[in-house]
Amino acid sequence: MKHEFVTLNHVQTHLITFGNPFDCDGKDVIVCITGNPGIPDFYIEFAAELHKSTGLPLCVIGHAGHDIVPDEQSNVLKGQEHLFHLEGQIKHKLELINNYVDKQSKLHLIGHSIGCWLILELLRDNENLAMRLKSVNLLFPTLQKMAETRNGKFVNNYLRKFHNVLLFLYLVVSLLPTAIVNFLVGIYLRIFSLPSRYLKYILKFLNPNVGEKILFLAYDEMDTVKSLNVEILNKIKHFTNVIYSSRDNWAPVSYMEDLHQPEIPMREVNIDHAFVLKSSERVAEMVTQFINTKL
Repeated sequence: MKHEFVTLNHVQTHLITFGNPFDCDGKDVIVCITGNPGIPDFYIEFAAELHKSTGLPLCVIGHAGHDIVPDEQSNVLKGQEHLFHLEGQIKHKLELINNYVDKQSKLHLIGHSIGCWLILELLRDNENLAMRLKSVNLLFPTLQKMAETRNGKFVNNYLRKFHNVLLFLYLVVSLLPTAIVNFLVGIYLRIFSLPSRYLKYILKFLNPNVGEKILFLAYDEMDTVKSLNVEILNKIKHFTNVIYSSRDNWAPVSYMEDLHQPEIPMREVNIDHAFVLKSSERVAEMVTQFINTKL
């Protein structure tokens, strides 16, 4: 596993790679696009299991601005909003695939949550990308009517209205002594039975520069993700796999009906939307099974 920093669409970006997806003699490559928050560290266990079980080189990409990077300008939202909304995130992912992933390689795309919507949008105007596809896995996909979901209503009715308060709380946390923040996060991890290694990942989430971009993207999702991109789904239905959760307040199982086509295998599981916290291996096993049918 490697942690790499590259500049994509003018934003320095933290990538996590297994094998060498950028130079692999044309071997198939897995590209995993995270949900929001787009902090790739949370996907390490999931990616490691996928790499181990498929033997394929792999790259995990989060979202522009959702990580702490050395380049200070890449951490600034004001005046650069166009780099961090959904349209900017599409260009961000497209530059990774077009300019870094081995150009001879076929692709297995994996999206989680809003990462699924980004995959469909990437395929909308990029025929060359569609021609490279071997498989697509849409995990707990937020593809339509996000603002109408239970969590979407919470974002619009509460988080959005108290945005300045949230930013103030981020600032307060950043001013607290490190020992106190670590202690409080440690309590959170114990309450929810999460591994201690998540401490450093959550500290990234609590960074004010990261937090404001997570919220900025979330609001754009509420305003933008409305209609299902049926046209693209029809084009990729023969090599697409979809997983929904019976307890998902971002992508309710009732939304499965909009996607239903005989050619698209869909599975309903009892796993949290944020599967990377506790169910990485289980979901990786399901994704591996599908990828292996397309090799």
